[in-house]
Amino acid sequence: MNSRDIARGAIKGSAYNIAASMITLLLGFTRAVLLARLLLPAYFGIVALALVFLNLAGQLRAFGLDAALIHKKEAGSETLPTYFTLRMSSLLLSLVLFVAAIPLITPFYPEATALGAVMLALAGIELGKGFNTVQETLLSKQLSFRPLAVTNVIASVTMTIIAPWLAWRGFGVWALVAERASGMVARWFMVWIVYQRWRPRFGWNRHIAGWFWRYGRAVWGAATLSYFLDRFDDFWTGTFLGATPLGYYSRSYEFARYPRRVVANPLIVVFLPTFAKLQADRTRLSKAFFRMMSLMVRFGFWLAIVLIWTAPEFIKLFLGAKWLPMQLTFQLMIVYISIDPLMAGMHQLLLAVGRPIVITKVRIWQLLLFVPFVIGLGTVKGIAGVALAADIMVLLGAWLLSRQLHQCVDFSWRILLFWPLIGVSVSSGIVVLSHPLWQNMPVITLFLVKIGLISSGYLIVLFSAEREQIRAGLKILRRAWRPDESPKEEL
Repeated sequence: MNSRDIARGAIKGSAYNIAASMITLLLGFTRAVLLARLLLPAYFGIVALALVFLNLAGQLRAFGLDAALIHKKEAGSETLPTYFTLRMSSLLLSLVLFVAAIPLITPFYPEATALGAVMLALAGIELGKGFNTVQETLLSKQLSFRPLAVTNVIASVTMTIIAPWLAWRGFGVWALVAERASGMVARWFMVWIVYQRWRPRFGWNRHIAGWFWRYGRAVWGAATLSYFLDRFDDFWTGTFLGATPLGYYSRSYEFARYPRRVVANPLIVVFLPTFAKLQADRTRLSKAFFRMMSLMVRFGFWLAIVLIWTAPEFIKLFLGAKWLPMQLTFQLMIVYISIDPLMAGMHQLLLAVGRPIVITKVRIWQLLLFVPFVIGLGTVKGIAGVALAADIMVLLGAWLLSRQLHQCVDFSWRILLFWPLIGVSVSSGIVVLSHPLWQNMPVITLFLVKIGLISSGYLIVLFSAEREQIRAGLKILRRAWRPDESPKEEL
């Protein structure tokens, strides 16, 4: 595959994923709102706590096998069977240990009576999920983003039908378990029946397994540190503050993730395989990195600033008054989610060029900061303090990773961030200055007015400053959808 094909595949893959993400965003938001209105915060806390321990067991198999397979330029006849054997055996081992630990964990949470049963059910779902990931990794390696996008949509439709219906019928926490189970089953049907790329078979090649191990050691360290960074706040909140505060905290994170889901996640899926294909060409790799990060930042910052300023109205309109205690936490988590995709993009670049050890070192520094800040700020400020600790941690990580990028790519942070930050400042200033006009507005009117003011200020700044760059990006996207035209500008 030549560089032009890679460029077109990356751009088209981004387009497919963004289109699918718009659909899954709408479905996911609808599902999340319905579940929040139908279920108690404590139910969300129980599931979040169960996932803390399930993901802890998952660290036993977090050897970066999927990233290693994508990174590997040549995948011979023995590579896939060896990969499959390693992946499934490590999955089964981790789940056996997880199930064995359930009787030891549940006595520490006597108020969460359903925790043990939920953990057992999630273990079964995780087995199916791990099986699906084999085919999804192959699709990603082949830059087959359209099948992945369709699979995401089908799974989201299934979950949006099943979970709210069960919640409405009074199944409580089991509606949340069914949400994950139905999505796993739908994905299994799509990737193993409709889009199957390889018939699974076990096999073993000692040299190939050794290569996976050598690549995966550093990835495992980074993944384990990432787990503690991602889950320590949930563990501490659920253990020391309780299931209901954890429910508020987990929903704050869930709804704050929507800017990332609609823009960042579709691009991040494209990052690793695209960067891996271009890893030997620094110029094209630099262009690909800058363009993808630029698109993610500009749209992500816009959605984030809208959510931050409309948080009170958002919660009242969509979730209901019982969720108002999470407002400040929700706003702080939006800050975290706005920066985290930048971290993810840098992670994918470093993985693609075979430098996972850098990620591990950064994660160590983040963890050393995060744990005491969660405990200290969480004790004083509750879940808002925990969210603030997450913001501080992700800012440190982004700064440390950015210092390593010059060894892999050439680009300017000033060009990447300057005008989006100006847009954020201008739109925020408009909202603050117009605040006296809001006093007597109905909630829904105020919600819409804020969205209009923020969007107008932000987009006017960007289009005034970057009109030509935006037009060039749109031309590249149009060419990607027209195979008969050769793009004049390549990644």
